[in-house]
Amino acid sequence: MEWKILQLANSNILTQIAARNPRSSGVIAGANGSHNTITIGNIQPLTSITLSGLNGTSNDWDIFGNKNVKKYEVFETTEDILALSVTWHRLRPLISHGISNIMNPSNRPTKLTDEVLFKEMIQEDRDKANVIRDYYSKKLMMFTLKGQQLTSYRKDLNTFIHGDCKVVKEEMMPLVYRLPEFYEYDVGLDEMFLELDTRFEGSQIASSTIKTLNPVKKFTVKRKSRRFVEYWLKDEENKPYKIEIDSNNELMHLWDYFYDKGKFHEITLDTVIKFSNRDSISHYKLIKWKLA
Repeated sequence: MEWKILQLANSNILTQIAARNPRSSGVIAGANGSHNTITIGNIQPLTSITLSGLNGTSNDWDIFGNKNVKKYEVFETTEDILALSVTWHRLRPLISHGISNIMNPSNRPTKLTDEVLFKEMIQEDRDKANVIRDYYSKKLMMFTLKGQQLTSYRKDLNTFIHGDCKVVKEEMMPLVYRLPEFYEYDVGLDEMFLELDTRFEGSQIASSTIKTLNPVKKFTVKRKSRRFVEYWLKDEENKPYKIEIDSNNELMHLWDYFYDKGKFHEITLDTVIKFSNRDSISHYKLIKWKLA
């Protein structure tokens, strides 16, 4: 048995040596030119040969510093990663109001792959993940058919939506985490715009004017760099207007009072407006404004 193991080891190692040195005759040459037959005593672990390139000793294995090669860490899960995100999105308000079963802070999720999300997932989360995926798949297809250039974010979204739902690159995790939130925002806008005139042309030059508007709907928006509230209003021609106010503005509660009251009464503003069009949705943005 020992002899068979030795023969096998000799054969494997000599094959590797021959591949590196075509002139090798099947034996190892010593420093003095003598030929040493391989024995149990001088056999080195195969890993020292196989892995030698990984520590930088061989250019064949050196991918670092090569701009043509990217290294990714991939997460593979037993559940749809978007469904896990939906679960977390559903639990967050419950946790913050103290009505969730996850009362122990040490058990609360901190990342999409936390075990607690797998335990708390329900079928409705999986169903909603499929709805979100279908919504963005159709939306991205519409952009493509219209010949619209996709932003970097939408390209990443397209890659994720049409990829394997259980195998995700690490760099995609922030996008997946925010997707249920973005979905609620986008659907809310879609529903609001159905009741407004969003197909009109306006001047690209900002202009000062006095506008009497009616409040329509407001959204809290979270971005990487800032958090703000979008306030949407409409004029007598049913055209939409948007005001953005940072969430940390100390006077926001005063504006909220007039805005909420304006749902039953008009608001007159002395403002500077600028026409904007995004994804074929025309609207005006209020750059500077004050109550008139």
